[in-house]
Amino acid sequence: MRRKEETMVDDGDSEVEADEDIDEFADYFKDNTPPKLMITTNRRPSGKMFEFLKDLKAIIPNAYYYERKNFKIKDILKWASNKKFTNVIIFIEKGGVPHTMIMSHLPKGPTAHYRVSSVKPMSEIVNRSRMTEHQPEMIMNHFDTKIGHRTGRMLASMFPQVPEFEGRRVITFHNQRDFIFFRHHHYEFNEDGTRANL
Repeated sequence: MRRKEETMVDDGDSEVEADEDIDEFADYFKDNTPPKLMITTNRRPSGKMFEFLKDLKAIIPNAYYYERKNFKIKDILKWASNKKFTNVIIFIEKGGVPHTMIMSHLPKGPTAHYRVSSVKPMSEIVNRSRMTEHQPEMIMNHFDTKIGHRTGRMLASMFPQVPEFEGRRVITFHNQRDFIFFRHHHYEFNEDGTRANL
């Protein structure tokens, strides 16, 4: 059993709620600013990276890919900020597969650095359902510490906060022992109206 960390936040914590009401992501959760993402890669990406990016663009609404060429990261961030992008995500590969994700919230941060592992492209998922263009529902599991709240808000700010439930699309970020598991899925209903096939 894990001990409860001192930085765990209880539901309804007034201090955290006050901070989040004015933080960098507040406008997205109040639906005042729609997210607009710029995605790029390391220089000279491989074919597997393009397959990964194709899946990612299908999953994240308002995501646009731009070729990295020889631009420096600071120049990319400045250009994207001028073009009113809300986030820049840079993927770096190692051995021909995605290895690192750098995510920067514009215009002034924060910036996070993630290690990417165990990527499974949509083409390898057996009996997958047809993806729709509906805005997905969001599930954020176990982002319970102060830094967890901040990380969860940063990840959630990539997606519009207006889910279209008729599409039955779900995005899940599950935090477990400092690993963040990501899943995009589609659910169906049984004849009696209960949810099935999550």
